[in-house]
Amino acid sequence: MSKREVRRIQVTGGSTFIVSLPKWWAEDLKLRRGDLLDILPQPDQSLVIIPRGRSDEGKMSASIDATSIEDAEGIVRLLIARYLAGYDTISIRFSGHAPDFGYRIKDAIRRKLVGVEVMESSSDRIVVQSLIGHLEFPLKAAISRMYVLSSMMHRDAVRALKEVNLSLADDVEQRDDDVDRLYFFVVRQLKSAVVDRSLIKELGLSGPKDCLGYRLVAKSLERIADHAINIAQAARMLSAPVGKELMGSIEEVSSVAMNVCEYAMRALSRLDVELAQRSISLAREVEAFEGTLTKRILESGATSQSMIGLRLALESIRRTADYGADISEIAINLSA
Repeated sequence: MSKREVRRIQVTGGSTFIVSLPKWWAEDLKLRRGDLLDILPQPDQSLVIIPRGRSDEGKMSASIDATSIEDAEGIVRLLIARYLAGYDTISIRFSGHAPDFGYRIKDAIRRKLVGVEVMESSSDRIVVQSLIGHLEFPLKAAISRMYVLSSMMHRDAVRALKEVNLSLADDVEQRDDDVDRLYFFVVRQLKSAVVDRSLIKELGLSGPKDCLGYRLVAKSLERIADHAINIAQAARMLSAPVGKELMGSIEEVSSVAMNVCEYAMRALSRLDVELAQRSISLAREVEAFEGTLTKRILESGATSQSMIGLRLALESIRRTADYGADISEIAINLSA
């Protein structure tokens, strides 16, 4: 029912305020006399009413009939959608026509999802269960871990570029799965809080508006990791190590980009507007630096493929700073 309903406050016993509940709402939830309701005050002075023990009803388990899907990745996408929606136990039935089909699904689960374990497995059915929640792994700790991983990926990617170290470039690419797993975990927690607002305080957030802010922060960190991969892949395009002076300048602008992200994360944790503004100013310096370095790359005398690789790496360094500035803007918004 979407129509707004108005209820008049009644007083009983001279001191108790009473407001009646909509009958259609109580009947839909099968509420009975004596049932308990949780009443949660919100920062905007509204109240959220949740039938105790029923906020997760109908969301605990899900089944996926994927017998018509022949692509393992397609099945994994359906699984991730259920995981993000907050289901704890998910049963997947598939055709099992390929000997390694089940293995490929389980391998994707291991690489992409935090705390999800395979409880049952057969040639045509897999049952998984999420064993880690916000109490075992707090939301802000997961976001902090995302930042640590993505910043380490960035630094190692620049090192791989400097040394034309393809083994290190491979290692950077493989670590992206760890960031993606944390990203999906964070989104799952935030979606759960949107559905059940009683979780907001448990997640360490001040109100519903924080859910969108932290969702954007997680996406920015995930994109920083993606750009670290781009930098690492640029190392494969170099025919020889970059000249010392030019590479030194690239390392310098990379360091500034990392400072943008570091200041942004510190500003987010403290809701420090001044530090956030400093981060955004540094991001503008990276953008200006990019133009100067692009000209030097074109004048370096390197092969065409090497110049393309360096240009792509430089663009990803600048984009990393941009995402750091985005986090700073979110910190400013949340502080308000």
